Amino acid sequence: MKTHLALLTLLAVLSSARGDWAVKDDANTDLPGRRVDITQDGVLRARLIYGEGQMKPYLRVQGEEGDGLNEWSETQRYPHHRGIFIGWNKITSDLGSFDLWHFNNGGRMALVKLTKLEGGKDSATIVATIEWRGGAKDATGGDLLLTETRTLTVSRPAAKTTQVDAQFVLQAARDLSLGGDLQHAGVHFRASASVVPRAGETAYVWEPDLAGKDGKVASKDLKWARYTFPIGTRWYHATELNAPTNPVEELSWRDYGRFGFFFKKELKKDETLAIKYRFFTELAEGVTAKPTDEQRAVWRKGAQAQYEAFAK
Repeated sequence: MKTHLALLTLLAVLSSARGDWAVKDDANTDLPGRRVDITQDGVLRARLIYGEGQMKPYLRVQGEEGDGLNEWSETQRYPHHRGIFIGWNKITSDLGSFDLWHFNNGGRMALVKLTKLEGGKDSATIVATIEWRGGAKDATGGDLLLTETRTLTVSRPAAKTTQVDAQFVLQAARDLSLGGDLQHAGVHFRASASVVPRAGETAYVWEPDLAGKDGKVASKDLKWARYTFPIGTRWYHATELNAPTNPVEELSWRDYGRFGFFFKKELKKDETLAIKYRFFTELAEGVTAKPTDEQRAVWRKGAQAQYEAFAK
């Protein structure tokens, strides 16, 4: 009898994790620009938002029962933080120095082509071409800094868990430097604006388990970071896994829910940099307040297991 029940439970979990995935590009109804919806059996799992009126393309991930884990507001604290996103606040070249994090001095980031929109039985994939441009032109009239190929694959490896595999391939259009500081550069996750009033209830764990100070952890061995936060009456984990092949210098984090990995990089014209990350968002069971040491240990164990599977 126990074996039969265990089999039924396993089948239920697998059934909820699988299903027909679809991808659709359409006009936005509540925000400027356009959106690419990723659905599983008609349920929205993630949304790529881009186009005119958006300062940067970003991915929004859905939680359970319609919970928006990265809901954005024009009135939110730091409105340039949006979903899963990338940027550097100091990109220096012969054109000068431009901020493609805050977008406050003429630089811009535009999705110019959706090269792949593919749904399947186990996942959905978006491949987009994105141009990063400066706010000045060279003698030929060109302002292209680099061309990015962004690949986002969304899946549900288990019930109440969404996985996003994100690859960013950056090809330099001229000699340039990706610089700035850890709070304003790299690949980051920003939780919903609704988390800000409850920032004191949130928690982080990361690996290696070093002491963090002033919202940063400095290490070239950073593997992952996990953030636990409330959305309404439910709690979620958001985990970012850093591929072993990625350059990394620091982890940047804020209690209100913006965190990610930072590094600086010099690129020669036509040189390509490929970086990979895996994100998990999952329902966090049994959380009502700041975690105990026992809960933190469980969360660390879970994130480490995810990282080891990813690193292989």
